[in-house]
Amino acid sequence: MFGVLTTASNVDCGHGGRVSTTGQAKLKAAGAPVLLKAGIQGQDVAATCVLKDTTDASGPLTLQCKTVTSVTAGQAMKLKVGGVAVMLNTLAGGTDGMQTKGKPETALKASGVQTKLKAT
Repeated sequence: MFGVLTTASNVDCGHGGRVSTTGQAKLKAAGAPVLLKAGIQGQDVAATCVLKDTTDASGPLTLQCKTVTSVTAGQAMKLKVGGVAVMLNTLAGGTDGMQTKGKPETALKASGVQTKLKAT
């Protein structure tokens, strides 16, 4: 069993940029609407992150993630809203983010998962 993601969960681009998610109000867990794939994929990333590349003496690299480009995993097999699977804490996907040196950094991660509703 996995935790269901809601609008109260944090979906980040992997290095601090917060994804502006939207939820499905027809089903709530712990008072917050659950997330569907459409509430994550295509959504904006609300912050620019700065990472320090320890192999480069020229200073920090600026990573700019603007949009979630894909959601590749984390959809529930059984729990659905209007025929669409809810998202779980096994979320995986990517953003359009690129470091200034051209190295991609795209991993999504979820945290702050509610504990009242579980799914597979």
